[in-house]
Amino acid sequence: MLANIAILIGCFAVSVFCVYVMIRNAAALGLIQIPLGRSSHVKPTPAGGGVGIVIAACMAGFLLPGTTLSDLALLFLSLIIAVVGFIDDRNPLPARLRMAVQTVCVMGALLITQPVAVLSGGTNLILMPLLTLLLLISGVWWINLFNFMDGIDGIAGQQAVTMMVSAMTLSFLQVPAALDQWPWWMMAIVAVATLGFLVFNWPPAKIFMGDAGSTFLGFIIVALAFQTLVQGWMTLPQWLLLSLLFATDATTTLIVRFLGADRLSQAHRAHAYQRLSRRFGGARPVSTAAFFINLLILLPLAMIVPQGFAGWCIVLIAYGLVILAVLAAGAGLPDDVSASPQAYRARCVRLNGRKPT
Repeated sequence: MLANIAILIGCFAVSVFCVYVMIRNAAALGLIQIPLGRSSHVKPTPAGGGVGIVIAACMAGFLLPGTTLSDLALLFLSLIIAVVGFIDDRNPLPARLRMAVQTVCVMGALLITQPVAVLSGGTNLILMPLLTLLLLISGVWWINLFNFMDGIDGIAGQQAVTMMVSAMTLSFLQVPAALDQWPWWMMAIVAVATLGFLVFNWPPAKIFMGDAGSTFLGFIIVALAFQTLVQGWMTLPQWLLLSLLFATDATTTLIVRFLGADRLSQAHRAHAYQRLSRRFGGARPVSTAAFFINLLILLPLAMIVPQGFAGWCIVLIAYGLVILAVLAAGAGLPDDVSASPQAYRARCVRLNGRKPT
C-alpha cells in the first residue's frame, strides 16, 4: 500500500514536470495553437500537455506492484494511441489511419481483457460476435468523442478525473478487495496524472491537452472499464452513467450536424459545452458545473442503479433528459459567431481586451 501511494505521489510530480517542460518547449516542437475563427481560445497557446499525462501514467503503471503481462500489453496499446495522437498534433494524419490504429488497439484490449465472455455468459454463439462488434464500435467512438470534447479549458481533464474517482469508489464499494488489484490503482494513477496536467489547464489554461492526451485518456478509460466489467466490480449501466455528459453532447452534436447536411470533417464550435461557455462568459463555469454534476449527481445515481431491466430503464431516462438539455443548449446548430476575420478580431477584443497579434 505504501509503495502504491509513493508511486501516486511520484506520478503527480512527473506529470507536473513534464507539462511544464512542454509549455517551455511547445514552440520548438511546433505545438502552438493559433486561434482561428472557430477556435474557443483567443490567443496563441501551447498544446501537447497531454504528453505529461501519458508519460506519468505509463511510468507509474509499469512500476505498480503486481503488474502482469496483460497489464503491460494494455499500457503498450495506450502508448501507441498516444504516439499517433502526438504525431497528429504536429502534422495532421489521415482520419482513416487514425481510425485504423484505434480499431486495432481497441480490438487488442477486447482480446486481452475478454469482457464479451463475461457479458454474454460465454455460451451464446450469436450474441458474442454482436457484442464484440458493439463494444469495438463503442470503444473507438469513445476515444474520438473524448477528443472532440476537449474543446475548452479543463473540460476533458475534469471528466477523466471524475470518471476515475467515481469508478474507484464504485469498485471498492462492490468489491473491497479491488483495493489490492492493478486496475484499481491504475485508475488512481490516471486521475493523479490528469490532476498534474489540470494544474496548468484549469481556466484560464496555460496549455492544452492535444490529441496525444485526449486519445490516450479515451483509450485507457475504455480498457479499464473492460477490466472492471470482467472483475465484476462495475456494471455496464454504471459506466454509461459515468460517461453520460460526454457521450450525450458529442453524439447529439454529430447527429444534428449530419441531419443539417454539415460537413462532419469541418471544424466547428457547435458542441453544447462550447455554446454554453460562450453564453456564460468562459470555460470556468462550464467545466466546474460538469465536475460537480459528475460527482454529486451521476456518481450517486450510479451507486443506486440496480442491475437488470430497471437499471437500463434508469439509464435510458437519464440519457433522454440530458439529450433534451443538450438540444436546448443548441448542440449541433450552426456557430453563432462567424468565422470571418472581422468577426474574429472583434471577438478577440471583446474576450481578450486586445487585438490578436
